Amino acid sequence: MDEVKKGLDQGEKAACMIVVGFIGMILSALLIGLLGIGSIILFIISILSIIIGFIMIMMEKSNDNAAHIANINTFQEEYDKYVEQLGIVKSDTQVTLFELGKYDFEVKISHYLWIANNCIKLFPMAEYYRSNRTSSMSKPDISELKLKSIPIESILYFEEVGELRKYTTVSGGGTSLKGALLGYAIAEDVGAIIGSREPITTNVVSEDDRRIELIYKNKEGQIENLEFKHDAYSVFKKLIPLKELRKIVSLNTVEGTKDNVIADKQKSQTVKEKLIQLSELKDEGLITEEEFSEQKKKILKSL
Repeated sequence: MDEVKKGLDQGEKAACMIVVGFIGMILSALLIGLLGIGSIILFIISILSIIIGFIMIMMEKSNDNAAHIANINTFQEEYDKYVEQLGIVKSDTQVTLFELGKYDFEVKISHYLWIANNCIKLFPMAEYYRSNRTSSMSKPDISELKLKSIPIESILYFEEVGELRKYTTVSGGGTSLKGALLGYAIAEDVGAIIGSREPITTNVVSEDDRRIELIYKNKEGQIENLEFKHDAYSVFKKLIPLKELRKIVSLNTVEGTKDNVIADKQKSQTVKEKLIQLSELKDEGLITEEEFSEQKKKILKSL
């Protein structure tokens, strides 16, 4: 906290020196008739004040950059020791997982993925934390990085959700005054008509909001899900092909699997919707914290 306060004081001092310098320059110009040589001295002092203020800002920025780099390097060292301690496999297979960030914003974090002891293992890579969670004043707590281990037998299925939309946009086809004038200069009236026509161009636009959803049961038997970027689809098809929902349904490997899987999914979605609605009621002040906790327990018990 002291370091933060010190940094703010330095910036405030620099800003004050610059502002005072500009005020001094204005006063020296306005009072040159009254102060004479004193006005010139005031002008010089004002210039020096502005220069020193900018130098202080540059020095502070330089110090911040150095501290930022130092924190990045420190975090990377801690990360390397941590993954060695946990026995993390830095595999070539990587997927991007959607998670809630520090302030409940959805973030995309790249993960190492490998299979060991009949479990899918996931561990976050360092890049997101280096780029987004490290500054000149702080760095991530290495203990925030958690190893996820999901037994393959507990995985119900994975499937593609969302869709890839493609549509064509058309532009042009209007009139151009510049083209009309040029056409008229070359071929008079006919040239003006032809020259005024703008070329028509078409572009194919893609909107891809596809994700891969992995549904599994945790140790308590509750249904949970993880959402990945679409590039995880080929990874899961290669590593756990029999867990693809379409394959489970089409091959009918287990009697009633389709109905059970869909029912589990619908139940999970219903519970999730209820929890979201309950949280909104609490945020809007319509229910108390105690009422929220009590209703939440009832909803979770229904699983």
